Amino acid sequence: MNPLKIETWSDRQQVLAIIVVACLAMGLLWFFLLAPQMRDRRSMSGEIRKMRSELHKKNYMFGETALKKDRDAEQKYLRGLSDEWIDMAARLAAFTDQHGLARSDVAHIDYKMALFSVRNRLVSKSRDANISLPIDLGLEDAVASNEDARKRMLQLRAVENLVDLALDLDIDLVQQITPLDPIEHKLQGIDETFLEEYPVRLEFFGTVPDMYDLLHRILEPGHVFVLRNVRIETPSRNDPASLRMRASLGALVFPKDPDELMASLPKVVKKAVPMGH
Repeated sequence: MNPLKIETWSDRQQVLAIIVVACLAMGLLWFFLLAPQMRDRRSMSGEIRKMRSELHKKNYMFGETALKKDRDAEQKYLRGLSDEWIDMAARLAAFTDQHGLARSDVAHIDYKMALFSVRNRLVSKSRDANISLPIDLGLEDAVASNEDARKRMLQLRAVENLVDLALDLDIDLVQQITPLDPIEHKLQGIDETFLEEYPVRLEFFGTVPDMYDLLHRILEPGHVFVLRNVRIETPSRNDPASLRMRASLGALVFPKDPDELMASLPKVVKKAVPMGH
């Protein structure tokens, strides 16, 4: 009997052979055809989930209406911040004409003429109030050719405002006035100044009520200063009511409006991508 001839097999053997061949065929089909496709399908599903997650983070899965709504909300929030900035600058600016002072070009001769006029006025005011005052106000007449006369002018205005305030308090004596170096506050990441500070150190003699008056008056419009530090001493045991006060105060100048600052920010150019549906 030849085992390779199917005709010689019994019915049971033939059925068993067909089952074995079918199982072998299905196994080969699974291994060579279906299994690779299943692996590809799982890989593609993982990529789709990853891409969907990235699109959600970037809001690309939202429709155009939702994106416009988010844009309008951000623009409204930006306008609110801009209005708050303008209001804060108006309240905290040391000078009523801060934009004119902060943006105008100042010639050296303009500064010298202004210094002469301010000195004469304050010295005359101090004599009328019977308060001793340093005649030079701590400011030099000469301006080097490479110096920024605009900053010197703003220093002068800061000194003028503070001395005016001190004389109005009717204190005993202004002993020393020292304009300090201007401080520029810049936007992070770019070389753009959004706030300038002109500090002045003032040393004077007065009483406790004078100190409270000073702290109160520096918050009034037209005399707004930032209090950097203050030191109070009693120079004489015989007169404890008389105090020596050293105060460093800064006059704030906002040289630009929010729109100008926004225009100074670096523009980020992005490629347009298909949006969701």
